[in-house]
Amino acid sequence: MRVMTLLILALVVTAYLNGVITDLRVWGPATLTVLAVILLTLLRWTTLEQRWLGNLLLWLLFAVVIASLTAAGTIPELQSAVLAADLAIVALSAVMTGLVVHTIISVLVAASYLAVVLTGGEHPADIIVPLVAVAAVSLAVGMLTRGFRQESRLATERLETLKAREVDLARLYDVSTATSAAETVQEALPVLVGRIGQYLHAQVGALLLRDPHRPYLNVMSPIWTVGNALEVDGYQIPLRNAGDLERVYMSGSPAIFHDIDKDPDVHGLLGELGVHNAIAAPMKVEDRTLGVMVLADKVDGPFTEEDVQALVSLSTPTALAIAQLERIEEAAQTSRKMEELAAMKTDFVSVVSHELRTPLTSIIGSLATLTRPELQPSDEMARDLLHSARSQAARLGRLIEDLLIVSRIEGRALPTRPELIDLRALLEAAVADIPNTERVSIECPPISLPSDPDHLQRIVINLVENALRYTSDETVEVIATESDDAVTLSVVDHGPGIPADLRDQIFERFIQLGPISTRKQGGTGLGLAIVRGLVSAIGGTVRVEDTPGGGATFEVRIPKTPPDPDAPAPRHVHSTDGKILFGSSSDGVESSVHVNEFPGRHRRPI
Repeated sequence: MRVMTLLILALVVTAYLNGVITDLRVWGPATLTVLAVILLTLLRWTTLEQRWLGNLLLWLLFAVVIASLTAAGTIPELQSAVLAADLAIVALSAVMTGLVVHTIISVLVAASYLAVVLTGGEHPADIIVPLVAVAAVSLAVGMLTRGFRQESRLATERLETLKAREVDLARLYDVSTATSAAETVQEALPVLVGRIGQYLHAQVGALLLRDPHRPYLNVMSPIWTVGNALEVDGYQIPLRNAGDLERVYMSGSPAIFHDIDKDPDVHGLLGELGVHNAIAAPMKVEDRTLGVMVLADKVDGPFTEEDVQALVSLSTPTALAIAQLERIEEAAQTSRKMEELAAMKTDFVSVVSHELRTPLTSIIGSLATLTRPELQPSDEMARDLLHSARSQAARLGRLIEDLLIVSRIEGRALPTRPELIDLRALLEAAVADIPNTERVSIECPPISLPSDPDHLQRIVINLVENALRYTSDETVEVIATESDDAVTLSVVDHGPGIPADLRDQIFERFIQLGPISTRKQGGTGLGLAIVRGLVSAIGGTVRVEDTPGGGATFEVRIPKTPPDPDAPAPRHVHSTDGKILFGSSSDGVESSVHVNEFPGRHRRPI
């Protein structure tokens, strides 16, 4: 309207400048146009333009302006100004109206200008150029405006879609944050249902989950209501019932329910809750339906299909969150059971080992006494049996000793007793009690080290015996080197080596290098597990790598500062380039077993 008013004012100014302002053909149509604009303003045009009446009034305004221009165009002095105004009307109609209306207005403008020119006595051929200009402007502006309108409409639709997605994402984010803080399903349910109920302006919300063992839907407690929570522990709905929520679960499709309170007996749980209307959606994870989410009694009127779709979009992440929490709970429960079983096993092994060690000590002592020269039997077969019994008793003692050490490591009952030791003397003493000592070489400069001598001696014995077991005639090297903060012990063999796929396992209990070779070599599979526990107890690390030319090299790094027994360091396990590195850990930081306490501490298998 402002543009049309400006066109009329421009025409009036042009008439004034040309001295024809007093002509009725100027001020009469101009007055009529101004009155029409004032009338539309009084009728609240911004409200009317969204209705059919507004479009009609707009067309009438265009007609009044075109008529006014036609009347003014009969004045020769104003014909050029009228042509410019006609072109402006064509452009304005393209912007404000649709293609059909724009075409009609363009035809009216062309007819108006044709009438003006013909009444002036000009030849029709003289108006071809102006008419072509009007037609060209009309077509160009119409096409451009149509393209702009389409782009504007698409942009508006995209904006509305993005806004809707933003709202959905905000809701999903709130749901995810609500579940991330919960550790159990019971903690998450009230928050989940409450958030979703608030989004959809519901006053009641509930979740029903499928019973894992029976064909029932469990109504999860509590049922959410505005400002309150209804406890419903133990409430179940048989799936054989024909209630609303059971059908939603069985069909896997959402539903909307109206006028529930008019016939509550038909609607099952919804009728018992006394609600008026409700929506329900199945909660699905992949091809499995976990249960049903239901909201009831919308605050601002009945539920709509848009509410149903919103509930469906929110039920999927809710189902995922519940499924994840259930898996976490199952894993935690399994972990607790495993911990209980491990503790029971450790206690059992410890008790049995202690109970077996006492009589076994007496047996070994008695057999040792009987093998004294003055008490030995004269029969050679009897002497052989006696020596065999003593050997097997010692073997059993070593096995019990290993089990007891492992149980104390697992039970965190392995403290250290550090003292300043002569490392070379300790290595020589440890190797001296091992069979085939002639195959062991020691390279150790003078080194004094504060550490637990019993643990360190046991580590050396186990590693050397393990190396000798898997080599035939090759020499096993024990090499000690010193740095500013630690001492490194390397036990190097030139045997078959350790396969790469077993290097992550060899420090576990009862792990051996394969059934065939292990049967030939013997051993319980506990030696390297004990090494790991003892190394951890003294604050060191142990790793295994290939020996150049074949074989395996075990490296034990012992810190020069003993660990604080009250603050055990965490264990670190690294596996890179075929190397396994175990750092100190609480596995074996807190207890001590002195090998001198047990019979047969030397020549112990691994």
